[in-house]
Amino acid sequence: MKRCLAVLVVLMAVSIFSYQARAEIIGYPWSTWGELSYTPSTDIEKGAKLDMYVEQGIDWAKLGSTDWVFNNFVGFGLVVSDHNEDFWNNRARPAIGIKIKHPIKTSLNNWGELSIGIRGEYFGYFHQPENDDVRGVAFLQWSIGGDWKNRR
Repeated sequence: MKRCLAVLVVLMAVSIFSYQARAEIIGYPWSTWGELSYTPSTDIEKGAKLDMYVEQGIDWAKLGSTDWVFNNFVGFGLVVSDHNEDFWNNRARPAIGIKIKHPIKTSLNNWGELSIGIRGEYFGYFHQPENDDVRGVAFLQWSIGGDWKNRR
């Protein structure tokens, strides 16, 4: 797994420096999401939990005359619960990756995006470090949202 992360870092460095030499940066997109929840039940998930993620990227260039954009990013996720024994809900997750992304345009929504890429992630568990892990992830990701009353 560490080899996969090293390859990803090298690929991203090569792509950044090659694009930087011949292209002007298109943008610095960022995104975040989060949830603070409380479950009053008596099962294993009982209690308070914070789950959040933040990502900062660089849009380097459009691919040819298409709407596809080459992007690299860093991200950080955090899940914290009030139960030490729920190790899966008590972790930090830094990530680094590359993707190509495309806006999704339909008459039904106000915004959307499709992304295809790879990222390396490190899962660091607060209470059970023996479960720490490094992962390489290939992904297809989409986000779509809008307002049914106020369509474009």
